[in-house]
Amino acid sequence: MWESSLVYICASVITAFIYFQWTRRKMYATLASMSGPTRLPLIGHAHKFANATPETIADTLMYFGSNFPSPVCIHMGPLPHVAIFDPEQLQAVLYSPNCLDKSVHYSFIRIPRTLLTAPGHLWKGLRKTLNPSLGPAILNSFIPIFNRKSALMTELLEQHVGKPERNFERDISKCTLDQIYLTAFGSDYRMQQSPEGDLSVELFEIYMKLMAVRFFTVWKYPEFIYRMTKAYRKEQECLKIYHNINMKLAIAMNFDEQLTKSNETTQTNEDTGTRKPKNYLECLLKYICEDNPAAKDDVLQHIGMIIFAGNDTTAKTISFILLLIAMHPDIQDRCFQEIMQVCPGNDQSVSAEDIANLTYLDMVCKESMRLYPVAPIIARVTTGDVKLNDQHTIPANCNIIVGIYQIHRDPKIWGPNADMFDPDNFLPDNVAKRHPYSFVPFSGGPRNCIGMRYAWLSMKIIIIHMLRKYRLKTSLTLDQLKISYGIMLNIANGCQLTIEKR
Repeated sequence: MWESSLVYICASVITAFIYFQWTRRKMYATLASMSGPTRLPLIGHAHKFANATPETIADTLMYFGSNFPSPVCIHMGPLPHVAIFDPEQLQAVLYSPNCLDKSVHYSFIRIPRTLLTAPGHLWKGLRKTLNPSLGPAILNSFIPIFNRKSALMTELLEQHVGKPERNFERDISKCTLDQIYLTAFGSDYRMQQSPEGDLSVELFEIYMKLMAVRFFTVWKYPEFIYRMTKAYRKEQECLKIYHNINMKLAIAMNFDEQLTKSNETTQTNEDTGTRKPKNYLECLLKYICEDNPAAKDDVLQHIGMIIFAGNDTTAKTISFILLLIAMHPDIQDRCFQEIMQVCPGNDQSVSAEDIANLTYLDMVCKESMRLYPVAPIIARVTTGDVKLNDQHTIPANCNIIVGIYQIHRDPKIWGPNADMFDPDNFLPDNVAKRHPYSFVPFSGGPRNCIGMRYAWLSMKIIIIHMLRKYRLKTSLTLDQLKISYGIMLNIANGCQLTIEKR
């Protein structure tokens, strides 16, 4: 009896597998033209990722990008993934209307109906409504806030002058958190001086580590399995505390009252034809009033998304830039000299015009983001066929993995010293020689990063304030710098610096 049951179960599994493969035969035929190593029966290439960790996945993807021409078909069990390591193919993917949906991995962040993770049909209306919150007019109004919060950070850091080397990541993160609360929501919560600032940053760190582990542990992908793990319980604990912080923010903002006022203001503006720049909160209220009343239930998700996207990404990028500047004293001196020529006073506010005139600092920032793009991988799902070129088409319902980190370090694009830090890569003549999608730190196409200009202003003003006041040093060298993948690229060593007053 037991033996017959086992035979029946095995026969059922085999039959289901054969049927699954048969229904996808056209997809497999289309993908057969793509490169890739020999795959094993049933498991495909999964064995090559069996021991992958946030610290080793970059090398694994480098193996595929270096040894096989793009596109590369990677089979994780029966599920094919197309990996893109070519700028021209990347442009085709990011501009395709059939590539607006994010992969299942983004659902792990648990903000499903926000700008970051929403499916394409929902994202379009949300993006259109939120675009004005980061337009040129309102961005210029944020510059005094960026200056004030950056100056506060450098003042608070004076206690570490002459002290042993330490990790400055949390200090930077609290500064950008301070900025995002005031610019996005119009409320000053003094996160650099509040215990809730430290708590928020700590929760971010814990949550990102949990997500990184889940990304590289395939058996944790099914939600019903993940819910049985300790990691899920820890994740929910973090989310509960963080939602409480955001709930306090929503209460302090008088969200329901502002929602009513926004509805009245919208009608008034329609009557008078007057317009004024709106911050993120005001645009979100407009979205709820006019386009999607049900989104009111998602307000904490929207608050969490903009804090996550506007804070953590910028803070990590600044950490990489400051660390690389500290590693290269000659480049640091050149940046300092340029800053002192353009906006020399320690207490002088940095203007938009000043930022535009700091051309070498701009090159340094871009080179840092080339080597260490904060979003090293982006992943999409095709809703229809996507033609890459005359040879290759990605079929519908297929996962796409874009190796931005690998494209940014491809010797065929960046030369034999692609792994070295060289701001001259961004001299105008060198930029003109490269495909525009060779450098995509903020993604590209219609679903690019909405906060790209915000991030540029924020991080450059923080860096200027830091370099005007302090000389940065580190014991780390470029070859010692370790990274780990996750939702974002992280410095495994930490932003280890010592600071000296100038």
